[in-house]
Amino acid sequence: MENGDGVSSLPANEPDRDQVAAAPAVAIFPQTARLGVRADTAGTSAPADTSMVGDPEELHEQWVAIQSTFVDDPRGSVAAGAELISQTIAALVASAKERERGLRGEWDRDGVDTEGLRNTLRSYRDLLDRLARV
Repeated sequence: MENGDGVSSLPANEPDRDQVAAAPAVAIFPQTARLGVRADTAGTSAPADTSMVGDPEELHEQWVAIQSTFVDDPRGSVAAGAELISQTIAALVASAKERERGLRGEWDRDGVDTEGLRNTLRSYRDLLDRLARV
């Protein structure tokens, strides 16, 4: 927004429309990288099974769409962002619980050998690493 003399009245931490149109959202809003699209890998294909909440590109596209409505409907944009975050958290929790149940089923039974236990422990470590990156 301009204040009449050609000077932008946006807060210092807010990009103007030209910046938004010219740059990918991850570059302008690096916090969107927490949704699964890392700024240093944007535009590259991600390895399979990197997200516990669905397709990171789809989440990013949804976020960009929500963000683009802010100027016309700030409250609606924030409400939509809150809903997307709520859904994403629910998906993360459900996915983590499902993975934990699957891992428990791999070792919590009679007859599992040491190699099976070792592999399950590695899988637990991988799950913990993924959760710690959230």
